[in-house]
Amino acid sequence: MGICHFRVGLTDGVSLEIEKWKDVLEKIGHKVYLLAGEDPNQDATIIPKLRYDQPEINKIYNNSFHSLSDFPSEEALCGEIYKIVYQIEEKIYSFIRKFSIDLLDVENVWSLPLNIPAAIALYRVIESTGIKTISHHHDFFWERNHFSYPTCETIKKILLSYFPPNNQLITHSVINTLARDELKKRKGVHSVVVPNIFDFEGPEWKIDDYNDDFKKSLGLNQKDIIILQATRIIPRKGIELAIDLVKELTKPDNMALLKENGLYDGREIDEKSKVVLVFPNLIEDMGYFRLLKEKIKKDNIEALFISDMVDTERKVKNSKKIYSLWDTYLFADLVTYPSLYEGWGNQFLEAIKAKLPVVVFEYEVYKRDIKPNGFKIISLGDKLIGKEDRGLYQIDPSIIKSATKEAIKVLTDLSYRKKTVEYNFDLGKQLYSLTALRKYLETLFGN
Repeated sequence: MGICHFRVGLTDGVSLEIEKWKDVLEKIGHKVYLLAGEDPNQDATIIPKLRYDQPEINKIYNNSFHSLSDFPSEEALCGEIYKIVYQIEEKIYSFIRKFSIDLLDVENVWSLPLNIPAAIALYRVIESTGIKTISHHHDFFWERNHFSYPTCETIKKILLSYFPPNNQLITHSVINTLARDELKKRKGVHSVVVPNIFDFEGPEWKIDDYNDDFKKSLGLNQKDIIILQATRIIPRKGIELAIDLVKELTKPDNMALLKENGLYDGREIDEKSKVVLVFPNLIEDMGYFRLLKEKIKKDNIEALFISDMVDTERKVKNSKKIYSLWDTYLFADLVTYPSLYEGWGNQFLEAIKAKLPVVVFEYEVYKRDIKPNGFKIISLGDKLIGKEDRGLYQIDPSIIKSATKEAIKVLTDLSYRKKTVEYNFDLGKQLYSLTALRKYLETLFGN
């Protein structure tokens, strides 16, 4: 079996989900091979033009959805697309022959038109070989405004034909019921819901000789409070709301409450103690990153961006110790997950696995697919009230205040905190474990 994506082995949600699918599929008995444009772990067969950030691919993307300015005509753009299609196509054939692939899992390539040549090439290969395929969709192009205005008729037709394609060789899988219903409505395509999952049955994450210096390496002391924002840095993650929460938490009255009560684990808060918002994941939108930095400075909160110190797994890189993403959870006191939109919720599950309380903005998929299960969260509500001067989103300040009160309770009341996180862990294990994924995949493959 082959699993194909733009990239694997990174800390984005799709890469992490691929690792889980691979693990379960191999336990079922499949031999799984990865095909990608990028893999820092060097486990995949690499076709560089599967990367959507390659200059040629990025040029096609910009001319398809921003401005048709680098090509003399629509026909020239189409010619460039198909020139690359043929190059990718031949390499996919080689991958299939080399590993005797019986079944392909195409991850998000037919969901978002980030790499149009790759989408067309994969479809042509599948159509010509008759190879059966799973198309696993984490989100769709119609969910993103910037894909709503193609620059020409050619791109409009490509979106209709390939995003996603409708072919009896392809079984479609989505990660939430909203996507399932919308795909059926727009394309007449049936799909199977396979939600994101996590390894709740694996070993408990622990502080050990490798990671015990994590706080020190950040320049923090044991009495500092870490608020972990583990998502990638892109606008839909709503990170400005996490900044608002930390700003409220660090007000003198609230710090006095933390000092008076002490932390859940016996640590004492003193005048030197800091509340620090920590970002271990990838910075993928520099404009948004700059806006967040401006807000952090204006709101006078402490924040650390440490993606250069964190990867999917521990390693030494250029003589520098690299921590795993999971190490960062061990030193967190609270997780913020204020996403405005998510296809599902990987970092939510990571927080549940780590037995950490989590602050959530109730995005649509959370409300429909996750909330009914009864997880105990600190809620930021589900309503935005507009944007501030920099264009960052805002919610009602009273909600920030009430969420902060809840945060103080889980930071200071051990009994309450333990009941909350243990309840969430048990529920997560029941609904979203690798065992649960195996049942989902057996249903999917049965189709």
